[in-house]
Amino acid sequence: MLGTTVLTVLVISIVLPFITHTVAAQTKEKPEVLPHGPYGNSDWTWIKTDTVNIIFPAGGKKPTFLWWYTEDTSNVYVLKYKGLIEFMTFHAPYYQHVYEATEFRLRTMLNDEYFEPGQQMFRQQARLRIQQRLMQLASFYGLHRSYLPFSACEWNLTGPVEVPSDDPNYLSFNFTLVSVPFPNLIFAEDNIIIRCRFYYSETTEDVEGLYTYSVGAGELKMDLIIKNWTWNLDLIRPLLDEFAENGIDVPVNKAGLALWINLASIPIRQVDLAEQDVETQNGLLETQSMTQNMYVEGSQVGVVQNRTQTSLEQPLRAQANQRERYKLRFATPNTTLTGFFKYVPNALIREGDMTTVVDVSASYVPAGNHMRLFLAYPYFGDKTLEHDPSIGLETMQTLVTSETLLVLVGITSIMAVVVLAYKWKRKTINIVGPN
Repeated sequence: MLGTTVLTVLVISIVLPFITHTVAAQTKEKPEVLPHGPYGNSDWTWIKTDTVNIIFPAGGKKPTFLWWYTEDTSNVYVLKYKGLIEFMTFHAPYYQHVYEATEFRLRTMLNDEYFEPGQQMFRQQARLRIQQRLMQLASFYGLHRSYLPFSACEWNLTGPVEVPSDDPNYLSFNFTLVSVPFPNLIFAEDNIIIRCRFYYSETTEDVEGLYTYSVGAGELKMDLIIKNWTWNLDLIRPLLDEFAENGIDVPVNKAGLALWINLASIPIRQVDLAEQDVETQNGLLETQSMTQNMYVEGSQVGVVQNRTQTSLEQPLRAQANQRERYKLRFATPNTTLTGFFKYVPNALIREGDMTTVVDVSASYVPAGNHMRLFLAYPYFGDKTLEHDPSIGLETMQTLVTSETLLVLVGITSIMAVVVLAYKWKRKTINIVGPN
């Protein structure tokens, strides 16, 4: 009995220093909303509290958010919404750049997956016609480019305004995409909205009784809304119908839409770069980012090297005990509060009064002192998609890694076997060593 007790105490003493402890940053006062940035930048809006500061561009600029702990300006965290990418899901449900829905990749996948293996099923005239269609998909069906870059578009910011409610009050503001410079992507105008809420105190979001999750005080909660998306796979439906008429079934929903997000960090002295960044399509903030590591799936991931040209995006896999939302944290040593980005692993698909829940997959790649993150949504036709990411601050002690956890489990198992073996032989052992 004494040996088991000592073993328990010893294991706890080993594991305890490695356990992650997170506490959301709590604001202590009503936020102040300023029509400028920390250096008087006129094209920025500043939400300022005693704990967290958040700035974002006004005046029709791309949706970018910078936030930091009031008492530590050495780490300003950056979330940049880069754009939307349509991709194919024939081989994986998460985004990888090799499956983007470009004309070339659509043609290659359709040819390799369906046409070449089933050529003998087509009559000669149909075979020649389909070969011609595959070679000139864009001209026959009016395909749009697979990537919609938000930085090339014009956005309208409404708010922030205070919204009184029975629950805690909050600030509300929206980014709405109002102008797209690409003729074949004009369907996105007024159909992409980033709806934001900044809560004064902790609250619980109830999503129409389908699921709930908590939002901390000082956390900026967002809803990405996408309506009336035109899919390249839908544009080539006449071709897919011709496949079907010849006995070859090509799934019409094997497409996805990925939200590309960049996560970075800079010192506050470089915040003035943000003003230049929103005026261009270049990644000025990313080139000055000092992020070295992120905590992903309980492990530390290095992002110093740029692997965007040499590696495929790696999937994020929700763990079996995943609660509420999936979280990525900035690994910022010697700081009181670190930045996080998190998202609900589900999205809503709305059609009239009907709402369904679908899974959200994700993938990432180190991109040179910052991370590229891709949140992938399954095909939703002409319906409306709604998803919930957020940013904020929290305290974090040393995070246990998967390797450390395996070592600890191994040590615990070996010690347990030793105790049982000696107990079986009725021998007395001293686990903690001699006096």
